[in-house]
Amino acid sequence: MNILHIDSCVLGDQSRSRRHTAATVANLAATTPGARVIYRDLAAAPLSHVSGPLLQAMSRQWNAAIPMHPDLRAEILLSAALLQEFIEADVVVVGAPMHNYFAPSSLKVWLDRLLHLHDPRENVCMAEVRVILVTSGADDRASAPLVQHYEELLQAAFATIGVRQLQIARSSDFAAQAERS
Repeated sequence: MNILHIDSCVLGDQSRSRRHTAATVANLAATTPGARVIYRDLAAAPLSHVSGPLLQAMSRQWNAAIPMHPDLRAEILLSAALLQEFIEADVVVVGAPMHNYFAPSSLKVWLDRLLHLHDPRENVCMAEVRVILVTSGADDRASAPLVQHYEELLQAAFATIGVRQLQIARSSDFAAQAERS
């Protein structure tokens, strides 16, 4: 089993989503002998935002007559590697804390790259990937509709690239369960 572990919260050890993703990955790895885990910390090693030239190159609209800058070529290769990591994963555990009503910019950039590189003909391949989306954010009752809307947006993004197996695990539920144990 290949497990792709994505963290995006900037709070480091203080992050509920990081603690929850780590526990989820540890449980998956413990129950699957030989599991291989790939870890990507998007807050510690942020990706650059998708620029016009990068978008053109990723969507295969680059004018071949224009020389490509080495930095752009490196970004294209990184984007392809990110997509390949995702495709090769059996399970993707994504820490998705809600920052200012949406995903941290580091997670948004990662999703942008997957969305722009996605080829609809690969949906069959993506349908096999199981995504566990670990969300966190405001825990009060008044914020519940915001968190639900946030989760729906993330579900739509993953559905767009063909993910059919998506499970939402709220960090607040994980914390409550840990307190009962």
